[in-house]
Amino acid sequence: MSQKKSTAKKGKTEIPLSREEADELQMIVDRLLVQNPEGESFERYLQSMGNTLGSRPHMAAALVEQLSKNPGKTGFLTFCALEGLIRNSAHKRHLKQAAYRFSQRGFTCAGEAPAPEKVVLIQGEARHPAAHLFLVSGTLWLVSAHVPEPGPGSGYLMLSAFLEKGFDIYNVKVSDGSQKWYRDYLKTVTRYAPGSRPMEIPIWHAARLFFEMLDMWTGKDRTAQIEHVREIFGRYHEPDRKPYVYDLMPAIEDPERLLPEVDVDRLLEGMDLSWLSFAREELAPFHEKLKELDSPVLVISREIQAERTRALIRGAADSLYAGRKRDLFRRFFEERAMAFKLLSEEEKANWAWTVACHLAGGGSAGDNPVARELVIEAIEHHWPEDAGKEGPAEHGAAHERRTESGIILP
Repeated sequence: MSQKKSTAKKGKTEIPLSREEADELQMIVDRLLVQNPEGESFERYLQSMGNTLGSRPHMAAALVEQLSKNPGKTGFLTFCALEGLIRNSAHKRHLKQAAYRFSQRGFTCAGEAPAPEKVVLIQGEARHPAAHLFLVSGTLWLVSAHVPEPGPGSGYLMLSAFLEKGFDIYNVKVSDGSQKWYRDYLKTVTRYAPGSRPMEIPIWHAARLFFEMLDMWTGKDRTAQIEHVREIFGRYHEPDRKPYVYDLMPAIEDPERLLPEVDVDRLLEGMDLSWLSFAREELAPFHEKLKELDSPVLVISREIQAERTRALIRGAADSLYAGRKRDLFRRFFEERAMAFKLLSEEEKANWAWTVACHLAGGGSAGDNPVARELVIEAIEHHWPEDAGKEGPAEHGAAHERRTESGIILP
């Protein structure tokens, strides 16, 4: 196994790839080399990879080209799974070369008895599901998918799902739709949601998001549309699988060490953070304590007052971001990290991933600068009379906010 891995890493492709694509290609190769071609999960992995590369035939061609240079059963089955994606692209020559290399080692689609079903599934007419995610203000996640209906000669279904108005309304739709109709739908959403862009995601991850939103939804009346989409996404749901971002981003062993590097203002810029906010009554006890710290009865220095305020905000973040709220916080930034990665915004992807990994690892929410900032913004939202402003520079507190009522916020 180690010899194959070394050979694969030295392999080069004739197909031009960007540096990011080359890194992604090597990551896929590395994951394939540890797969068991006889394992039950291998076929699901190939299907997921086919969904991911479905609109990127040049990446699929580069992958089979690299795998064919050191032919093996894992590489051959991958070749069979991706053949249909490449055959009608500009990379037919590379497909023929890869087929020849595999045949020299005795691997041919016609004669590979152990995997006849795979050969059938990768014909040019094979129908693959597609899924996309939009991050649109006013919605938590806007998930769309285009999936084939079961049975030969059947059509496609178009699915969409998103939460709005807090968690009160779950907007779910299903309808018939051709591939052209689905492409037009993606363009329409992009046109009417400024700043949003469709991000292609695996169908199993789209299914995960649908079921997560269904669990968060505060409504009780499950419509026929919701039940229909639930049944369809249920075919692709892999509840024990981690979110897609774990396939895209490297593990962080000590995220707390990286928290000081997070530029909170730049990370949160333009985000709809209402999903992570709190009701006024949840914040009231902490707001009262902040006012008490500013009481003229307390004769303490500004530095001590500021430190006590910071400690209070840390405690508030620890208390408020607990249980399901903490899970939502983590998932929110896992999805943001995935989105930034898919949109090639590497710096923001790393910041969001650090924030998510810190909470996933059991770190204190009070130590998380984003959690503290969200608590402060929530307090300012519910008590607009305390609208924050910078403290006077002569007090050396340019990084602090002092409200109209005198409350100091970190």
